[in-house]
Amino acid sequence: MRFWNMIKRKQQEDQSHQYSVTKKESDSPYSNSYVDNGIPALEDDIIDLIYQKDLNKDVVNQFLHFGDDSDCGGSGWFLKEDLNFPGPFYTADSDTCGTGIIEAPNNVIFDEHYREFVMIQPRNRLELLQVWNAAAVEVFGSYYCDGNNYWTVESVREWWSNREDLLEFLKYDDLIKANCNQEKRYKYYLEHFAEIDLRKYCFFLENGFYPKDQKLPHL
Repeated sequence: MRFWNMIKRKQQEDQSHQYSVTKKESDSPYSNSYVDNGIPALEDDIIDLIYQKDLNKDVVNQFLHFGDDSDCGGSGWFLKEDLNFPGPFYTADSDTCGTGIIEAPNNVIFDEHYREFVMIQPRNRLELLQVWNAAAVEVFGSYYCDGNNYWTVESVREWWSNREDLLEFLKYDDLIKANCNQEKRYKYYLEHFAEIDLRKYCFFLENGFYPKDQKLPHL
């Protein structure tokens, strides 16, 4: 479902709804206690691992020294929604148990129904492990790692062209209440690091390898 459809649905539910931060919240020294805007560097071993065609659960299990019981197999691409950030990892039609941000607070966000989405692709071994754990406890097995087989430069550009709708959707009270400030982290990422990451991802999609000093395509 596109962002504007979600926004339209929410507006129909409550035409008078406006997102605001109260003075008490804004003045509180604890208002951002769960927010970590420190986006770690993308580590070389993670680049080599997740930015490859035909990435699958066996490759990740081997990297993490896990067995074969991962829940990230198969594909849910045609059920994927746009709250997922482009990249190899995504969710589709997840449960509403609210476990994702417990396991992977820096990479997973809930919508207003507590469904789980990958808001930032793993950037180091710890984040990869946490996303893998989020997949392990998600009842419906709705985490997948085959996004590299489906994203194209054109679809990434289309996704990015709707970022203002996404930023607007992140302001809804119901979504905010479902999270522990993940929406603030996602907003920060979208405004500071997402564009360059997506340009590098587009280079990978075009050329089959992750760029170092090469000229990057535009969004």
